[in-house]
Amino acid sequence: MENWLNEFMQGLLRLLTQPLLYWSILLLFFISLRRMKQERKSFGTRVYDVFTEGRSTWRISLIAGSIVSVFAIGSGLVLNTEFLLLLAGVTILLSLPFKLTRLSPAYTLGFSILLVWGVSFIPTGTFLENYSSALTAISLPGVAMLLSILLIVEGVILTKTSSRRTFPERIQGNRGKKVGQHRVKKLALIPMVSLIPAGMIEPFAPWWPFFYIGENSFGLVLFPILLGYEWIARAQSPKLAAIQLGRQTITLAGLSLVIAVGSFFLPVLAFVAVLVTMIGRFIIYAIHHSKEKNQPYFTEDHRGVRILGTIPGSPADQMDLLPGELIVNVNGIAVTSVHEFYEALQMNRALTKVEVKDFRGENRFLQRAMYEGEHHELGVLFVQEVTYQSLAQ
Repeated sequence: MENWLNEFMQGLLRLLTQPLLYWSILLLFFISLRRMKQERKSFGTRVYDVFTEGRSTWRISLIAGSIVSVFAIGSGLVLNTEFLLLLAGVTILLSLPFKLTRLSPAYTLGFSILLVWGVSFIPTGTFLENYSSALTAISLPGVAMLLSILLIVEGVILTKTSSRRTFPERIQGNRGKKVGQHRVKKLALIPMVSLIPAGMIEPFAPWWPFFYIGENSFGLVLFPILLGYEWIARAQSPKLAAIQLGRQTITLAGLSLVIAVGSFFLPVLAFVAVLVTMIGRFIIYAIHHSKEKNQPYFTEDHRGVRILGTIPGSPADQMDLLPGELIVNVNGIAVTSVHEFYEALQMNRALTKVEVKDFRGENRFLQRAMYEGEHHELGVLFVQEVTYQSLAQ
């Protein structure tokens, strides 16, 4: 027990030497900075704060980190320093130029596994011989199982997507008019505890560690795994699209996990699991991308005014107005344009009553008292732009 405690403390200290820990902070800062700049350009104000892309994931990240850590330690999955550096390098390269599109474990771990397989063909006698021999000692079935578990985590995070944590954008439509879309992106840092060669921990059972060849002593390392995604919702509600993508991702991960388990008996199935995961995830998002070329969801509607987004903490946010809902009535007045919305809003400055149609086509009735100094426009973001001059007219 004393050896385990000592190694756990050293594992915490090893976290400070992991490049992905510092890269995740830098990555979050730059993507937030670029997004806030775009928000000011489109809406005249910053909508979300810095680092919003990484918020609301810590609870799932801790639970997921605990699960993968129990799997790694319980099964004896050993990840040496060479593999951890390879994974860090692949993750950093895939996150350039400061995007989260390719930070799925299907790609970060998938390409890392393929590179491990590739270095086995490096001829002996080269300066990379020691590095390649260390990489080829990694258990590919174990890492393939780890990939599948992390892909399940990605699917779960997708299904938990909040309508208030997707990022609205105005773009130019095919017909020259402004249309809206939502950029759904998230970065989660999964803290994983794994075994590394050399340390004070001795094998405690004949089968442990299961995912390692040889009898050595082991240590512990706390390693951050970056998990992210970025995609566009234009032809449908981002919440509904996220749920669909999440369920498809979990199904793919389940299939990959079954194949990875089979690789214990037939090692080549580890590569099959990786290829199925990488190709499957690419197909899932390719199909989603093709659907988003349909009629834009966030556009003008003769029945009312479509909500593109709300500013966090504003009256609209507190009234629970959601992106994609249709405002049909304000203060007892039917509205079909942004101009009419603002005119109706001025009819009662003390109490605002709003009627909206939700995603199921059902009407919701909301109201809220307005106070001095609060956002005079409720904090609702629309596809259409309206100037103060037009309001004055």
